[in-house]
Amino acid sequence: MKRSSYILISAATIFSALILLLAAADNPKPTENTAAAVASIDQDQAQYSRRTPIVEAFDKNKDAVVSISGRQLSRRSDIYTWSLDDWFFGRQPQLQATPFLGSGFIIDPRGYIVTNAHVVEDAVEITVTLADGSEHQGKTIVADASVDLALIKIETDKPLPLVTFRNQDDLMIGETVLAIGNPFGFQHTLTDGIVSAIHHDMQIESTSFPQLIQISAPINPGNSGGPLLNINGEVIGINTAIRRSAQAIGFAIPIDVMRRQLPLMLNKELELQRRLDFGLWVSDLQTTESTEELPPDAAQGILVRSVRAESAAAAAGFQAGDLIKQVDGARVNSAIDFYLSLLERDVPSKVKFSVARNHDTIFVGSRTDRINIDLPLKARPRPDGKVLAKRLFGLEVESLTSSAARQHSTRAKTGNVIVKSIETDSPADQAQKEIVDLTGDLIVSVDGVSINQLEDLGLQLEMISSGSTVELILIHPVRTVWGLEPYKIILNLRAR
Repeated sequence: MKRSSYILISAATIFSALILLLAAADNPKPTENTAAAVASIDQDQAQYSRRTPIVEAFDKNKDAVVSISGRQLSRRSDIYTWSLDDWFFGRQPQLQATPFLGSGFIIDPRGYIVTNAHVVEDAVEITVTLADGSEHQGKTIVADASVDLALIKIETDKPLPLVTFRNQDDLMIGETVLAIGNPFGFQHTLTDGIVSAIHHDMQIESTSFPQLIQISAPINPGNSGGPLLNINGEVIGINTAIRRSAQAIGFAIPIDVMRRQLPLMLNKELELQRRLDFGLWVSDLQTTESTEELPPDAAQGILVRSVRAESAAAAAGFQAGDLIKQVDGARVNSAIDFYLSLLERDVPSKVKFSVARNHDTIFVGSRTDRINIDLPLKARPRPDGKVLAKRLFGLEVESLTSSAARQHSTRAKTGNVIVKSIETDSPADQAQKEIVDLTGDLIVSVDGVSINQLEDLGLQLEMISSGSTVELILIHPVRTVWGLEPYKIILNLRAR
């Protein structure tokens, strides 16, 4: 019995050995090489499947996302650091420089970067760190807290990488979105989520934020100002941490808001701050008319919305409705690009425009006339605040000297604007008869814009036309047992 079992086992062993020999004959490669080849195939397949659209979208934009840091002036929040005078007179504590952190993204290869206004608000120092780790000093070009947008500039000796924008406002609730930023100082962090809501209006303190995108990706401190991407890697919004108490949700400013507001901000900078005698207000076609209705020749360019009377543009022959196709022979891509090119120009200089014009309307028919316009750029003189204050309201004003500032109320500083006298029967005279004598009062605000010196007053009054009503806020010194204390007066004056 034992012998027969042994014979059966031996036969089975021999049969198995024959099978292995036949397999080896069909495949002469060593077993370990075969295993390595199979492992290599599996690894290649794994690498291919891991490169998802999210990875592609991040790689497409990561080099154009920057970290923004520095110091900004803020009021001390620690009540134990307030002085006795702050407590006794109810004054606001003094400002101090505190560190800040945010994000931004490059929109122009010359070093222009978009971020949130609250990121760089009252900044005394701005440092921009690029994706390659290099640091550059930044300068705020324009900022508007009402839309929480700002544009800063760094100097660079080479063209910088740019983000890619989405041209259409076609967001879908539920679509995947990606946020790139520097939350809590962790650079180039990517978070994903979905669009939770669109056209979301929000009130934060005294500021209204309309048309916000609500997303499920959290936006933490340091994320503000970074780009919000769709799954194709196109920028559709600007992340903003305006509701810091929110948990697991975030908000973003739609990119269309940037397309509308940034040209307005840049135009104001050119006309009012840099004193450029220009006079054109332009916008993208996407924000004004449907490009589907345009002739082929008119589908590219920027639209002249208005021409300021008696400006250099009016004298050169520009008309509302003109379509600017080229500037100095270069194609015009957007209203933002157009204004940035003007910021880069020296004054005086001459700019050559190629313009499409149809005498009926550029949006009807297929014929447009191509004309060339040469426009000289020169600086306008800065407005005289003294002259405008007297002409519009009958106010005689002057700057406070250092000694006069020390004798005024606690709000006064050297260079502030003070009312010296008031013309009889002027708008200011009529208003003061109902309140108090305004002589000696500080002018601290015109239509919500702070006035710190005569130049500020002139720039603001320059925009006031005859018959319009203006809100002035003044500080009236009131004598108390502790000295002269500030008392706020609000006046609504009608310009004559």
